[in-house]
Amino acid sequence: MLDDLTLIEEVKAHTSDADSALKELINRHSGIYLDIVNNYIPANCSFVRKSDVLQEKDYYIYQAALKYRDDKGTKFSTYLGNETKWMCMNLFNKNKKF
Repeated sequence: MLDDLTLIEEVKAHTSDADSALKELINRHSGIYLDIVNNYIPANCSFVRKSDVLQEKDYYIYQAALKYRDDKGTKFSTYLGNETKWMCMNLFNKNKKF
């Protein structure tokens, strides 16, 4: 079983194992993504389609893996959680105005 950093390096390098590495990252960290989306976007929100945000889970985890830098001293799960929280807050606040 590979650690998160090895999986992220494979995804970034687009190796032949990149697809399986990304699938493993998604399997490991989907719960974090879903918990944060559920906490930051209300179920009855009329101006943000929560279902769309939940369906884009794989894409957002992929983007977080590409942007992740291990020299910052955080684990990938923490980084993904923070990225997801900011994405939800930005969507919520941007669309609330309209």
